[in-house]
Amino acid sequence: MFRIYDLRLASPGCLTRAAARVLDSEEVASCSVESELRRVRFVARPKAADALVHDIYAEGGLTWCSRHDWRPLAGTEATALE
Repeated sequence: MFRIYDLRLASPGCLTRAAARVLDSEEVASCSVESELRRVRFVARPKAADALVHDIYAEGGLTWCSRHDWRPLAGTEATALE
């Protein structure tokens, strides 16, 4: 199982730091960064992603975080990550 995370950050600097953490993580399966909205969205396994979000929160500037469970359909590329 994976989770989809949607993070909103307070400033461009906070966005840069959060995006760098997410993009550097080997546990992240997919990521998008929307700089004009100060938003980072990513897909990862729950345990690793929760730790990643905790670290981003601890750095400061995280204003919103939502997460939703996601199970890839059989036969899709994402199942190769499992």
